[in-house]
Amino acid sequence: MKNWSFSVKLTAAFGACIAIMLMLSGVSLLKLGVMNDAVATFADNRLPKAVALGELKGAFTGYRLSLYRHIASGPADGQRDRAVADARATLDKGIASLAPMLTAPEAIAALNSVREQLPIVYRNDERVLALSRANQDDAATAMLVETRQQTKAIDADLRALRRIFDAQEDKAKAETAADYTSARWMIALAVLAALGLVAATLAVMVRLVSQPLGALAGTIDRIAAGQLDVALSRDDRRDEIGGLTRSVATLRDQLVAAEAAKEAQATLIVDSVGSGLDALAQGDLTARIDAELTGPFAKLKADFNRAMDAVAQTMVSVTATADNIANGAGDIRQASDDLSQRTEQQAASLEETAAAMHEITETVRETAVGAARANGVVSATREDAEASGSVVRRAVEAMHGIEASSAEISEIIAVIDGIAFQTNLLALNAGVEAARAGDAGKGFAVVASEVRALAQRSADAAKDVKTRITASSEQVELGAALVSQTGEALTRIIARINEISALMSDIASSAEQQSTGLQQVNTAVAEMDGVTQQNAAMVEEATAAARSLSDEAEALKREIRRFRLVEGEASAAASPVHRLQARVAGAGW
Repeated sequence: MKNWSFSVKLTAAFGACIAIMLMLSGVSLLKLGVMNDAVATFADNRLPKAVALGELKGAFTGYRLSLYRHIASGPADGQRDRAVADARATLDKGIASLAPMLTAPEAIAALNSVREQLPIVYRNDERVLALSRANQDDAATAMLVETRQQTKAIDADLRALRRIFDAQEDKAKAETAADYTSARWMIALAVLAALGLVAATLAVMVRLVSQPLGALAGTIDRIAAGQLDVALSRDDRRDEIGGLTRSVATLRDQLVAAEAAKEAQATLIVDSVGSGLDALAQGDLTARIDAELTGPFAKLKADFNRAMDAVAQTMVSVTATADNIANGAGDIRQASDDLSQRTEQQAASLEETAAAMHEITETVRETAVGAARANGVVSATREDAEASGSVVRRAVEAMHGIEASSAEISEIIAVIDGIAFQTNLLALNAGVEAARAGDAGKGFAVVASEVRALAQRSADAAKDVKTRITASSEQVELGAALVSQTGEALTRIIARINEISALMSDIASSAEQQSTGLQQVNTAVAEMDGVTQQNAAMVEEATAAARSLSDEAEALKREIRRFRLVEGEASAAASPVHRLQARVAGAGW
């Protein structure tokens, strides 16, 4: 892995993080789908069955009430018969509607029992209706009371269906709770796995990238400080760090070679000029510079040799004075050489200082811009994370609302069942009371009023059931929308994290450049200070040497005037000296 390039390493790291996030999202969506299926099953199957059963029980109670009304009404007419026929049709329709919804064998058996007993009840009721049409109300009531055994059996079957439905509801609730617990643990484990992978990825990146770069930066700083013997790692890494290490090693070797060449050239120049000046100082006017010098030192060699020729022609008889002039000229030449070299070094240092200051200015500007952008990106990332947390909390609240609505629906269905049972009892009591009262029917009127009140409560409960179902559907839609928003928020967070990584890389690069530039500025300033002090001392020495040389030159002129020389030879001998003085004046010495 260490031979991978930076782009491959970063792609692998972020790819692993994205894979974990996708896995976490997949687990969440899978468990949400299971819970959604449970809610859909409740809305599409169990709830319609409960409503159909309630309507069936209400239809059966209404049919029985229609019989009592037929008996309690006045003379026979067609309206009473139609009411009984309508109630019977409603009862048959309720059975037909409930039958396709049943899948449990025990529920199907209970409904078939109701179907088998209904024809018997209808036949008995026809005899009751015949007596009622003949205005034999007492006999009709007595016969209706005698057939209660069949109606009780039907009521028992309907209550058995109710118990079967309740058992199915309890089982569904237990399964939903188990699904929720499983989803919670799976999501928690997936989050822990994601955090572990991110931590491992960060540790690997630090070990493979940050530590080698830090060591290489320290090595470059030591080379910049002049430690050319610093050791470099010679591993076979094929990534950017390996390439940078090999480049630094090549640069170090070139610096060592350049330093060696510089020392060799300086040694050659010092030895050549020093030997010539030494010979001149000893009075050997036949000495010449024979070494091969290059660049500006080649002209120095030619001028020295020509000067020696001129001096040799002129100073044959003035050896003592020539020695003094040679010594003075030697001092001037040595001081001038040192001054020239230090001046060149000072100019180079100033140039490096200007370049370093320019780089530092640009780096500081880039660092400030990158820091501002990083700050903005981090703030935006924090806001997206907070928004994602809010969305998740709202999704959980929506799921809780669905659970509460389901519980309330169960309570309402229980209320409807109780109302139906009480309605049946009241109807029976009304029949008994009517039988005892005879034609007066006062007690029946009271019981009939109670029956209507209970019927109204049943209608209200059914309406409340419909409202709760609508609320559950809305909660499910809200949960789906919130999950979608969570996915979008996670996508934005990933994009922000990518931007933060890029900005951190820019800041690190700028900081490294700034450190190198500051080191160059400090070195250049120190060199300029030392060179400036030495130049001042050399200027004073050159001044003293020039004064001494002037005195000796006057003495030399006086000695030369003693000799009689050919005018042409004197001019030829003086010409090189004049040229040397012109070059010294032009150089600012």
